[in-house]
Amino acid sequence: MKNGLKASTVRVKKIKRSDIDRMYELFSEYYENHSLQSFEQDLIEKNHVILLRDKKTRIIQGFSTLLRMPLKKSGKKVIGVYSGDTVINRDYWGSSALGIEFLKYLWKLKMKRPGTAVYWFLISKGYKTYLLMAKNFSTHYPRHDQLTPPEYKKLMNDFYTLKFGDYYHPGRDLIIHHGKSCALKEHVADITPELLQDPKVSFFQEKNPEWSQGHELTCIAKMTVWMPVKYALKKTFKARKKCE
Repeated sequence: MKNGLKASTVRVKKIKRSDIDRMYELFSEYYENHSLQSFEQDLIEKNHVILLRDKKTRIIQGFSTLLRMPLKKSGKKVIGVYSGDTVINRDYWGSSALGIEFLKYLWKLKMKRPGTAVYWFLISKGYKTYLLMAKNFSTHYPRHDQLTPPEYKKLMNDFYTLKFGDYYHPGRDLIIHHGKSCALKEHVADITPELLQDPKVSFFQEKNPEWSQGHELTCIAKMTVWMPVKYALKKTFKARKKCE
């Protein structure tokens, strides 16, 4: 990894033209079957974007777009946060900047309305995005060791049907676009036999075997007030283990 990354969350309406061009340049390095027009259309539908800049050069080296949507679960109002286009320059893979900033974003939403449940809706074209959720959120679905509870499945069906219509296939938990769809370029995030030893990666491959064609696994995770504490403890434990 080169220099560290500094994350910031900004409103989409306040993003500079030069930053959008850099975001698309970065996106194009890792994804195919898209256009600047489709990229910008997706962007303006979002509320916020997390920008990841190199701490020294200030050049954008990653980003993730975010959309907030009001929903209902068992008749009660809940908050849904949907992650759209997400990419990080390969030179900075391993950085925790995005995860920490996103966790802050969800935590602030939760603290503003402590009595309202906050859910993260994630679609995953590759195993790395799936692992970001599966390794950090205690309550997440689908997963290899549990069936998705009916109330979570209904919430997913409601959200993804509203967002993607007929592209959403609830029986398979997949978004399947007609014709060629935006997909990871070859060799960007290949699943090797070694990676398949991880039950989470193996599960992703089983659920979304045609991920390389742009199929997206639909997921949901629940945010809690205690998640930042658990995340900090996890990082501390890992750091100590490396020093031993």
